[in-house]
Amino acid sequence: MDTATIANRLKEVRITAGFTQEQVARFLDVKREAISYIENGRRPVSTVMLRKLADLYGYRMSYFLDDVAKDTGPQVAIAFRVSDLGPDDLPVIAETRRIASNLDSLYRLLEE
Repeated sequence: MDTATIANRLKEVRITAGFTQEQVARFLDVKREAISYIENGRRPVSTVMLRKLADLYGYRMSYFLDDVAKDTGPQVAIAFRVSDLGPDDLPVIAETRRIASNLDSLYRLLEE
């Protein structure tokens, strides 16, 4: 998987989730420019950061790493207001989405 494809997918899901680069940067404890560089393919994303982003956006890491994106996000979704998010809200959203993603994985296993 090339950096540009990962970058495009990260940017798409961030925008779809309604987060700004500034909010994501605060969540990851990096500068906003770092998010911009990653989303423009000028800097590769570390696996640790990708794991955190996948949790925040509600996707499996494989969505960002596979050549053919099979994952469209979890079937179990959460709803929240994007406006007025405080610095403590994004970790809660990421944890909730990780739980939803794990629940979705369990549902998929049970269907097989």
